[in-house]
Amino acid sequence: MIAIRRTVDQNTFHLPCIMDESRLVGSDIRGATKNRWLSFNGAAHDGRPIVFCFPFAGGGATFYRPWAQHAPRSSALVPVQPPGREERLMEPSFERMPDLVRAAADALLPFLRPPYALLGHSMGGMIAYELAQELRRRNAPLPMHLFVSGAPAPHLAAEIPPIYHLPEPQLLDEIRNRYRAFPDEVLESRELLDLLLPRLRADLAVTGAYVYREGPPLNCPITAFGGDGDVTVTPAMIEAWREHTVMTFRSEILPGGHFFLTDHASRILATLEQALR
Repeated sequence: MIAIRRTVDQNTFHLPCIMDESRLVGSDIRGATKNRWLSFNGAAHDGRPIVFCFPFAGGGATFYRPWAQHAPRSSALVPVQPPGREERLMEPSFERMPDLVRAAADALLPFLRPPYALLGHSMGGMIAYELAQELRRRNAPLPMHLFVSGAPAPHLAAEIPPIYHLPEPQLLDEIRNRYRAFPDEVLESRELLDLLLPRLRADLAVTGAYVYREGPPLNCPITAFGGDGDVTVTPAMIEAWREHTVMTFRSEILPGGHFFLTDHASRILATLEQALR
């Protein structure tokens, strides 16, 4: 297993890595071993809700591995692995949200059988929302619940200035200031930066070039999580998610910055269990 993880300001940063441990213990979702979007095996579809989890920019499915192992027995968490990271490191990354979402829908639709839910942090939350909208356009079953974390309400996403196009020094400064996500080991290694930055730029372009298309609110409940110290995705941007559902909405603002979820996984999992029960 080739991986690098460091804790910085109580936030865990994951470099893209090549994994030889690509399966969780447990019975398969049928066909998952043939689907590269499903990095780890999850529980069989036995009537329990399956929560499909989407990563943040620069992150991969590995982030959710501890979550999947400690998820409540009443549901199963299945991390989703877009191309360009971890065991899919050598595949081209997507740079635009519509392309990524259409590909994700094509790949995941056979597995999105009710009851299921979608969850994502930051970029992953925006992907989860757009995937739900894409599924509605395809007349496919919608998730029973949408969970978003550290992601701006879609109609406010344009308020966050894009940074994917910046020269390297300015890009690194912005990432430090917004996300506090770069360990010193990465900044001091030309080899690691050369590996990371092209893929990170692609992910940042997915959100930075995102264009919100106004449409009807979703017919599923939404729970939105945010950090009270997040200078990029403010609590007001989290509360604004209520405009995107005709059903129940709940927000939880937790202590911490943009990666507040690394310190509050157990609380978030408890909220998931309560919402899906």
